[in-house]
Amino acid sequence: MSGDQVTERHARVIVGVDGTDGSNEALRWATHEAARRGAPLHVMTCAQLPVTIEAGMVGVGAFAGSTMDTIVAEQEQVNQAAVDLARSLDLHVAVSGETVLGAPGYALVSASHEDDLVVVGATSHPGRLTDVLGSVATVVTHRAKCPVVVVHGHGRTERPIRRIVVGVDGSAASDQALLWAAEAALRSEAELVLVHGWVYPYLGSRTTVSEPRDEMRLDAMRVLEASALKTRDLAPAVACHSIITEEGPAKAILDAAIDADLIVVGSRGHGGFAALLLGSVSRTVLQHAECPVAIIRPSR
Repeated sequence: MSGDQVTERHARVIVGVDGTDGSNEALRWATHEAARRGAPLHVMTCAQLPVTIEAGMVGVGAFAGSTMDTIVAEQEQVNQAAVDLARSLDLHVAVSGETVLGAPGYALVSASHEDDLVVVGATSHPGRLTDVLGSVATVVTHRAKCPVVVVHGHGRTERPIRRIVVGVDGSAASDQALLWAAEAALRSEAELVLVHGWVYPYLGSRTTVSEPRDEMRLDAMRVLEASALKTRDLAPAVACHSIITEEGPAKAILDAAIDADLIVVGSRGHGGFAALLLGSVSRTVLQHAECPVAIIRPSR
């Protein structure tokens, strides 16, 4: 064996900040989550040249008085202010900071490992080029190697997590989301609410398109009951109850989450066309939620 020492790596909570109110909300939530996990917090800012769109073309542009050095210096100040804010919360969390060159979404993806948690704000510079090129949250939720939390809800980020809503559909991705949600509920001593929305015709594990509505409802109930049984096996100490409703999955989750502190959804569901539907569920929940949303990707 060589003389090189292998340094043990600890799972981190990584938060992207840009100095906006939304990113500061994400920073506060991430600091509290790091405290709940007993994990270090890593604060990232990114320095990149501004982008211009002219005559239908996208490219790197320059504006008067700006150089890469000044952009980096500005972002380092943003990073230090964020680190100071996290430490001022006095949650006994080890906080580090870093400013890197490049696009924020891809930098966060590159920095993360499968056992980390990435946290971002719901919007970054709303109404600007992120609307054209895709927001940081969109890039990270699609490409990160680890779970991602997108923080919504001004003024709700520092309150304790008491109610977690998780969408379930019986798929492998749903089971992973359920496991993550159960672990989060254990850490926070929170109530866990399992939600399954179904619409007619419902093509479940035991029904076909020719089955009557009542049989399809029974199959949907079986899916939810199976998830409830898994929860009791995974985390018997967690207070858990289930909601089934005949409406679209995204609406069912959002309705159940009116007073929730966290929503958890898988990034994909059943194979084929249904996978596209669950993808749309995740996007809809992310767009309309009023509390933080965790997106759990399938294991690779």
